[in-house]
Amino acid sequence: MWFKLQKLVFFTLTVVLCNCGEVKPEALKVGEKKCDHCSMSIVDMRFHTQIITYKGKRYHFDAIECADQFIIQKQIKPKQIWVSNYLQSNESIPKENAIIIQTNKIRSPMGGGLAAFKSHEDAIPFQN
Repeated sequence: MWFKLQKLVFFTLTVVLCNCGEVKPEALKVGEKKCDHCSMSIVDMRFHTQIITYKGKRYHFDAIECADQFIIQKQIKPKQIWVSNYLQSNESIPKENAIIIQTNKIRSPMGGGLAAFKSHEDAIPFQN
C-alpha cells in the first residue's frame, strides 16, 4: 500500500513539474502545417499565429484574423498566443506585447490587413 502511494505521489509531481516550464512557440517551416481555422497552407510566415491552450493543445494559423475567429467560434481560452513579427518572421511575439495594426498597405493571407510588430516605431511606415 505504501509503495503504491509513493508511486502515485511521484507520478503526480512529475506531471506537475513537467507542465510548469515556460511554454514557447514552435518554429515552423513554410508549408509544413495548415491553418487550423481555414485549412490554407501556412506559407507567409510574416502572419503566422500560434495558440496554446491550458490543456497543452497547440493551434497554428496563417493569419491573425484566423486565430481571432477560431477563438470566438470554438470558445477556447488560450493560455498563450504568439504572433510573428512582420519585419522578422522568424521572431514570435506574445500577442499581448505586440503592436497589431490593420492597414491596406499590407496584404495578409485572409485579406484583413492585420500585421504584428515589435514596437510602435516599426509599425509607423505601414500605417495608413
